[in-house]
Amino acid sequence: MIRLIFATVLLFSLPAFAEESARYAPDHCGFEITFPEASSSARQCDGADQSKCYDLVSYTKTFDMDASVRVKVICNPVGDDIYKRYSTDVMEATLKAMTNKKIVETFEMNSRDEGSYKQSSLIGAGQQGTESTLYIAQLWIDRKSAFSVEAELLGSQNEEAEQFFSQILQSVHLKSDSPTKDEETSTEKDNEENSEDQAE
Repeated sequence: MIRLIFATVLLFSLPAFAEESARYAPDHCGFEITFPEASSSARQCDGADQSKCYDLVSYTKTFDMDASVRVKVICNPVGDDIYKRYSTDVMEATLKAMTNKKIVETFEMNSRDEGSYKQSSLIGAGQQGTESTLYIAQLWIDRKSAFSVEAELLGSQNEEAEQFFSQILQSVHLKSDSPTKDEETSTEKDNEENSEDQAE
């Protein structure tokens, strides 16, 4: 039986990932996600049309050989017309179409419009052999990008797998305009070097 109660875990804070975590936040994308470790990326195109290509970022981790987490992320640049066109109904219909062959039962759909971005999410059950899986899909859109996340928790109940699953989903958010720690360190170093040069 699918762990319905587990969906509520997503509402609570969990410990941060270790230092080897990998942030995915391409320049063209208004959103970001953090994985516990490096993810993989593959260039995909729609059929033979080489003008419609995108990067599919994926992350898979297996726990004790009986539980695993799978996450797929795509972020494409879009225009303001797409942002205006994608109402709550359109976003939810898009999520249903995205997961049509992967979801056997939908438990919940939620949407919100924050003014600068819109977000819809779907929680449902997938199927892996004879076992149900927890499947969560999200669609985020701002005025320059469309960001989709598909995450699946498979196998036996495993606390570590569930924690990873929750942490990855909780890490998705609108990209901050504030500099990252690395950027801050680089800026501080540049400022110090400039001060030294001026002193000389």
